[in-house]
Amino acid sequence: MPEVRVQTYWSDCDPAGIVYFGNFFHLFEQAEEQLYILAATTRQALLETHSVWMPRVEVHVTFVAPIRVGRAIRIRIDPHFKGEKTVRFECEVIDDETGARLAGGYMTAVCVDRATFKARPIPDDIRRVLAGRSD
Repeated sequence: MPEVRVQTYWSDCDPAGIVYFGNFFHLFEQAEEQLYILAATTRQALLETHSVWMPRVEVHVTFVAPIRVGRAIRIRIDPHFKGEKTVRFECEVIDDETGARLAGGYMTAVCVDRATFKARPIPDDIRRVLAGRSD
């Protein structure tokens, strides 16, 4: 399962020095971006090539333990295709030092046509990138 290591900073946190809950979605997005980096491409190039967007339609996080300011974490991502048009990114947040699970969750994206914003099948090369395949 692909993962990305992230250092947390004060700007990620609330006044109690704990990563602010809304920032977890940004962390999940960073892990997704890593899939494109591993495929030696960019998300934007593929979206433009196929004239599509991949808006998020659902997000969820379950918090297990707080992430304190300054902690290094790893975000693991495991995409699951739900039919032709939808992908659900299962994510897990792990403490880089201890290996403890800190949070888990998911975000669901639907492929839509740029011009009409109507759902359409995820293009094959985007599907390959998200699945971690190079074929």
